[in-house]
Amino acid sequence: MAAETGSPPTFEADRELWWRRVKGRLFEGALVVATLFGLLALVALFVLIGADAFGVDAASPEWYLVYLGTLVGPIGAYTLYVRRRPAMAEVNARSYVVVFGCLAFSLVAFAVPDALGPRDVGIHTVFTLGPPAFVLAYARLVGENQYTGPAIPISTLLGLLAGFLLYDLVAPVVALAADWVLYAIFVPISVALILGEIARRRRSQRAAVVTVSAVLGAVGLTVVVALVRGVDPSLWLVLVGGFVAPVAFFTVDTLHHNRNGAAGLLGPYVLVGGMLAGAWLVSFFDVSSIETWLTPTLLLDSWSDFRPRQAGIYPQLIGSIVLVGLMALLAFPVGVGAAIYLEEYAASTGWRGRLASVLDVNISNLAGVPSVVYGLLGLALFRQGFGLTPGILIAGAVTLGLLILPIVIVAAQEALRSVPDEYRNASYGLGASRWQTVRNVVLPEAVPGILTGTILALGRAIGETAPLVMLAIATTRFSPPDGIFSGATALPLQIFAAKGNNIPEYRTGVVAAAAVVLLALMLLMNAAAILIRNRYQKRDKS
Repeated sequence: MAAETGSPPTFEADRELWWRRVKGRLFEGALVVATLFGLLALVALFVLIGADAFGVDAASPEWYLVYLGTLVGPIGAYTLYVRRRPAMAEVNARSYVVVFGCLAFSLVAFAVPDALGPRDVGIHTVFTLGPPAFVLAYARLVGENQYTGPAIPISTLLGLLAGFLLYDLVAPVVALAADWVLYAIFVPISVALILGEIARRRRSQRAAVVTVSAVLGAVGLTVVVALVRGVDPSLWLVLVGGFVAPVAFFTVDTLHHNRNGAAGLLGPYVLVGGMLAGAWLVSFFDVSSIETWLTPTLLLDSWSDFRPRQAGIYPQLIGSIVLVGLMALLAFPVGVGAAIYLEEYAASTGWRGRLASVLDVNISNLAGVPSVVYGLLGLALFRQGFGLTPGILIAGAVTLGLLILPIVIVAAQEALRSVPDEYRNASYGLGASRWQTVRNVVLPEAVPGILTGTILALGRAIGETAPLVMLAIATTRFSPPDGIFSGATALPLQIFAAKGNNIPEYRTGVVAAAAVVLLALMLLMNAAAILIRNRYQKRDKS
């Protein structure tokens, strides 16, 4: 008879195992409860803000029934129909992104140059983007990529400096062109070339020529009609080139390559059609509607301190967009470049290795510094150091750029560290240089992580008020900024100022509506970064 090995389980062992399972279940339940509590609290906050912003208390039950039949019901039925068909669901998601993303792009592409001056924006854009574009074109033409990496940031900085030095020489020449000519160069023509390149890759050279010709023809016809009618064609050619053309291209491309998912194209039109149908029925039957504060007046007019219904946030909205755009343009390239140097080029031994370690530790510490400290830094740098006028736009952009720079660097470093060394070794084994390895192997793998960190950094900076207050950025302005060295304000500052207004409507309706606009701006910006990140992730998986 074989001898038994081990000892039989005892009551104490069973009880200890049971208690461990109970503690695990309790811990899991606590995590679920904490997560649900946080999400529900956030949802409740957004519901309260949305209720104040849209004024839903004034709506009658008939109003809810109208929109239940024209908007909620059709959207719900359509969504259930599409979700059961993967091809349609994918096209539906892309359709929402293309339609509303291109609409937002067109409006921003018109409003920002309109505020800053199309000529100034055109000059600085050409001088900033022209040199790196030339470097890339030359490297592709001659097939020499060894010095492309260092040459791109150097050429960008030189071009930016040349733009400021040669501005007085170039500006009179550019002033000879009408504003709509500059808009046509930077929006419709650029979009036509991009769509043509996409058509060439997906179909043929002939399709690219047809695409570019169709876009430019539509834009040209728009300009002719506007000029004949005596209307400035700037806005209309931007809408045709930046909104109508991409949407039409996406529709035709989907019908040609993915007919099984063509029904997914209808999503945005069902949404907009339901809203328009509901508005018509409410007006026709004279139904008591909501008293929303999100009106065209709020988005397109200047501020008023005494008439809540006439208060507009257009200067603040443009100021926030320009501020965040400049901040991202300053912080993102510098942050990613610094991370690439610290992870891919910095020595690990010797005095340079110790210097890199010191920089790494201090960058991590700077990511947790309070924002008011950066405000003091910006005040000392721009006011006392350079003697610039308080409250200018570039001071706020650079200060917020310094605020998010450590976060971008740390996130980019972690993303670069996550790329396996086997990828680098395989690239080196094929004879690639270090820059070719970084550009073609490491960066594509690290882009999702880099963009995730950038999203978090921008989300922190877009709502900051303390650094802007320290820089004497005005809380209220009645005109948008007309240059990077002009005075400006931002939407969070206006919300902060309006909260202290003695009129109750400002503290409830106007503040809530402005907060919804700020949230929508942040979500649009984050959505763009998320889409780029997901695109790289899908490409890596394929």
